Amino acid sequence: CTGFKGSVAAAAGHLFDFPDPNQPRKGCVGDGPLLTRNDESTKIPGIFLVGPTVSHGELVFCFVYKFRQRFAVVSNAICEGLGMDTAAAVAESRR
Repeated sequence: CTGFKGSVAAAAGHLFDFPDPNQPRKGCVGDGPLLTRNDESTKIPGIFLVGPTVSHGELVFCFVYKFRQRFAVVSNAICEGLGMDTAAAVAESRR
């Protein structure tokens, strides 16, 4: 940990809820924003986050090769939110 305020909290903190600072942290990203399973803000629907501050449980997507795989999750959520059927595209990409 560097001790610096994370870029999400500094630049877009008003768009996200954050964990209680009095709770134990999970490493350097323990104070990262709270997200849904689709990496969407729990505070403002339609705001998504992809990057090194994304974590789910014990999974931390801190390197580009890890968080890059989350683009598909976010894209799928956005398309479904727009009423698009993504089943065929998701099935194709899994082959």
